[in-house]
Amino acid sequence: MKILSKEEKDAHVSHIISEGAKGLFYGGALSVGLYQYLKHRHPARFATFNPSIKAAIIAMPTISVAAFFADQGSVEFDRKMHQSEYQEAKYLEEYREWNRLSLSDKCFTVLNDNKYKIIISAWAGSLYGSWVLVNRDKIMDTAQKAVQARMYAQGITIILLLGTLLLAMKEEEINKKKPKPIPEWKRIIMEKEAEDKRIADEASKVAQEKATH
Repeated sequence: MKILSKEEKDAHVSHIISEGAKGLFYGGALSVGLYQYLKHRHPARFATFNPSIKAAIIAMPTISVAAFFADQGSVEFDRKMHQSEYQEAKYLEEYREWNRLSLSDKCFTVLNDNKYKIIISAWAGSLYGSWVLVNRDKIMDTAQKAVQARMYAQGITIILLLGTLLLAMKEEEINKKKPKPIPEWKRIIMEKEAEDKRIADEASKVAQEKATH
């Protein structure tokens, strides 16, 4: 059984926290959606819920999804770390590179890695929010409301596109600070050498154990 180093433990914890945070976001979105659905689609039934039930509607899906993502993150980390010596070294090097980033660069990296999910979610949310906002107007007819909601959504879409360009520019700036990626042919050779070294070390260890008996 391999004893984990402090760096490996820290990388493990960091990966679990990262995946748990994703689960917290998705679970929170699911909880809010469920809460709003019950509130607006089943108002009579929703009115009978006491504060504890309403809090549970928000808390339970959020906590459950976050716990699931964190658990899957732990399994994924173990799988990556035990593929090969090279993969383990590569993953730890990625962790070191992540730690070398400033807080602002880390935030931009996370946003950039999830930009399409964020953009699509924000765009869909803007459409819904624009319609809810405009629909409160009792003077405009349905056609006028649709035009007004579309104008709001278009404005938000432009803001999202500008944000995407900003993320792309920042990503290029961050990538310039990183070392050049290892060519595929060199990666294969390094992985083979690491595997041969591991086999040789195990054979040497077995030979030493036999010599002592």
